[in-house]
Amino acid sequence: MILDISDSEFRKLFDDKELFLPQVWDGSVFYKALKALFDHYLERVNVFFEQHIGQTEYEKYHATIRNACDSIHASVKAYLDGFPARAFETLFVAMKVLMRTPLKIYYKSSMRKGIDIEDSLCLYRAACVNDIKPYDRSRMFHAPFNLRSKVPTCRYSIAGYPSLYLGTSLELCCEEIHVNPGYDRVLASMFKLERSIEQSNTDIKVIELGIKPQDFIENNNSRNKSKRRCIDPDMLHNDEVRTAYLLWYPLIAACSFIRTNKNDPFAAEYIIPQLLMQWVRAEMSRDGKSDCRDCIDCCNGGSEYCENYTSNRSKKRCKKYDQLIGIRYFSCASKRASDLGFNYVFPTSGEPISENMQYCCILSRAFKLTVPQYMHDFDSINTCERILKSDHDLRLIC
Repeated sequence: MILDISDSEFRKLFDDKELFLPQVWDGSVFYKALKALFDHYLERVNVFFEQHIGQTEYEKYHATIRNACDSIHASVKAYLDGFPARAFETLFVAMKVLMRTPLKIYYKSSMRKGIDIEDSLCLYRAACVNDIKPYDRSRMFHAPFNLRSKVPTCRYSIAGYPSLYLGTSLELCCEEIHVNPGYDRVLASMFKLERSIEQSNTDIKVIELGIKPQDFIENNNSRNKSKRRCIDPDMLHNDEVRTAYLLWYPLIAACSFIRTNKNDPFAAEYIIPQLLMQWVRAEMSRDGKSDCRDCIDCCNGGSEYCENYTSNRSKKRCKKYDQLIGIRYFSCASKRASDLGFNYVFPTSGEPISENMQYCCILSRAFKLTVPQYMHDFDSINTCERILKSDHDLRLIC
């Protein structure tokens, strides 16, 4: 459903610094801090829904929001009580509900003829090294499967399981890995998605988790100074997006607590985003492959759009593709870092290219990248980013 919520009502609901993201907390008991945030959020949500008492659809949606808060909190509590499997099961059920009203899913693959499939999205990756020598593109990819012991624990990660992490700016990438390219030896490459589904044989989707409450406020007040983290104003004014955001805010908030002590071996702030990564991985492998999204056109006689439509029209089946699901999110390294751009994470499929190439066979077809450059060879991070962006020699790692 789409709620009839005015611009002023929506802004009033979220124009509250206690709801702003990322969250800073005292580092004591995480599930209590999360519960306090959810209670405050629900108090504000209740004000809106009180105006619609007796309207069944509104009351059902109101209950769904409350249930989402309860499920996410219960998932954290179960994990901290030593039941990680129960925590995942609880979040898994919550995600089924949330995905019925998705905030925003970006479909990055296309197979329609006659349209421009060039993607203006430029993504970057930085990597710290201990020497100065030429490296090939594979050095900038995810950790190889045969080096799982080197995979660090981070906010959006699965223990010992490689994923590919990218950012929309090099400055953000450096913030995330805590390096200073003026002093450290840092490599950088630019990545671009292979949007042709025929080239990648992969249906690529990205789930949006990168919207903060203050984006709606700053956009309306013309105070948005986040030049590196730009969101389409039309999306922020979209009633469907706003309706979904009321439901998705608890999940985004639970993923967006700044870590209080980065030296501790365990971070309670990472519980929900790490469980969410397991959910993404499960979604990628649930069916193994997905139907072509253009099959509706095929079945309606638009077979010119899909070369994979079977000759037997009674079957109405299209070729199936590998699935790749990513998440777009803002950094929680610090409040400053949260405005430097967007992060993207793509979990691997678990299947290597070959015995000698221990990189994901799906990701390796989905991304082209430039040869890595040493950032200290440039006078600034921005110069390095500009040079990488002008480099048209993007290739697959194999």
